[in-house]
Amino acid sequence: MDLPILLLTVITSGIAGVLRGFAGFGGPAFMLAVLTWFLTPIAVINKILVIEFVATGYLFFGVRKQIDWPTSTALIIPALLSMPFGHWVLLHSDADTMRLTISLATLFSCGLMLFDIRLAQKLPIWGLIVIGFVGGAVLGASFIALVLVALILIGAYNSTETRTLLVFSGFVFAVWYVMLAVYRDQVQFTDVVAAIPMGVAYFAGSWLGALLFKRSTERSYRHYALGLLIFLAAAGLVRQLL
Repeated sequence: MDLPILLLTVITSGIAGVLRGFAGFGGPAFMLAVLTWFLTPIAVINKILVIEFVATGYLFFGVRKQIDWPTSTALIIPALLSMPFGHWVLLHSDADTMRLTISLATLFSCGLMLFDIRLAQKLPIWGLIVIGFVGGAVLGASFIALVLVALILIGAYNSTETRTLLVFSGFVFAVWYVMLAVYRDQVQFTDVVAAIPMGVAYFAGSWLGALLFKRSTERSYRHYALGLLIFLAAAGLVRQLL
């Protein structure tokens, strides 16, 4: 990897980490939105995959005793079944098509979260199954979990239930995605090496973001984070359409 690209990936990863630590989401989506301007989507996803595999494993350890198994399995199993299809689409689509898909998926997810739409009751089992199938396909094709995050946030779950569901599902999806990537010879040793400085910057940024959040009195922080992601996704969309 050229030095300018390496510096770009490290700086982008650091900013993405701050966003993740401050807002609680959006780190991978930010990296995809920025880095796919300079690298192919699959090259970016390979590196993010390595970082997220470690990050979600660490987070899973803290919520393992709070898992709601009926809800989690209704969401996760359909997603695991549809992820291989999405992953196949990723491997057999051109870079421009995937850039367009990533931008659209990010815009949809952020728009849904920005309006803060909520149901009066928790999502029924059939609703979780549908969300799992749709979100899994998108995740497999783009490694964007924001679609699942946005759809889960629609349900009337408390903060602990929501976080546990997101962390546990994210961990399972990361493990499954790694298995798919290794099986199809997608991830190379160079991706792991390149992910090391990115990972250091990402985790350092996450620590800083969490510290900034604790000291912040601004309660609309999510709107700022969502606004940034929407701007980046819209910029990527305009780039692909022009």
